[in-house]
Amino acid sequence: MSNSAELDAVLEDIRAAAKGGAFAASTRRYLKLARELRRRDSENVALFGSQLLRNHKGILSQEELWQVHEQVAVAAMDVRSMDLAFSLVQAVRKRFPDSARAERLTGMYFEAKGQLDQASEVYSRFQSEFPEHELLEKRKIAMERAKGNTASAISLLQKYLDTNQMDKDAWEELADLYLQGQMYGQAAHCLEELLLHQPANISYLVHYADILYTMGGSSSSNFRTALTYYSAAIETSEGQNVRALYGACACSAQLAGTKARSQPGQPAPPELSSLAGQQLLKLYKAQAPDKVGLVEHLLRLQDSSSPVPSLTEGSAS
Repeated sequence: MSNSAELDAVLEDIRAAAKGGAFAASTRRYLKLARELRRRDSENVALFGSQLLRNHKGILSQEELWQVHEQVAVAAMDVRSMDLAFSLVQAVRKRFPDSARAERLTGMYFEAKGQLDQASEVYSRFQSEFPEHELLEKRKIAMERAKGNTASAISLLQKYLDTNQMDKDAWEELADLYLQGQMYGQAAHCLEELLLHQPANISYLVHYADILYTMGGSSSSNFRTALTYYSAAIETSEGQNVRALYGACACSAQLAGTKARSQPGQPAPPELSSLAGQQLLKLYKAQAPDKVGLVEHLLRLQDSSSPVPSLTEGSAS
């Protein structure tokens, strides 16, 4: 069972247990897994975590008790349960006065309340006491994004990544910021960094291919490279990633059009496109039969060497 599937299974155990010892044990396991997997799942964490703290905190070690306080506080902010968040932040501040964890939570609380000036004051104090703290740098980046200062957020992320090159979340965030500014070349570089560390990550393979497809250009280079990465995603997912299948069809159509314009009478080889199209139809017939006609229409467009519509349109998954 994968870690994610295990997390979902434990969540079902919690719901089945409702209350009592089984509930407490399952909730502890669930919260621990969520922390390890860095999965926020804020609604469930806030709901079940607050019940654990209210009714069963005596079973928690001191270390786990305050880990859960922080975890549930952040989840409460995410779901706008500000009274719960406030009580938990206050508890952490009382237990760990003037600590990095208390300052971070306090700043995040003010951010969640939309009180950015107060959050800035907290982070300024935090910076004077903990100048090299990684979490402070990330909160400053989040603040700049919240204020709409994209250029400043990009600059701070670049500086952060100079010394934290293995932080995949930071690379993902930087790619997102570049895409917001339509800086596709820079976004592609971020995905290249991510793929260096996780070359079989299907999400990264497809995202990188999407960026290359969007960049396009008069030559076929970006489309060919994008097709390579869509193909890798199809192989890795065993043909189950709908976006990669669409991407392969779209790239094939673009390449066929480019070849037809540059070398009339010599269309691009259709094998991959045909296989991707067949797999798309198979998936749609099984999962969304009412959309099969639309998929067939798109594939006919591809067969006529016409560009396929935007990859961002709806799909079966």
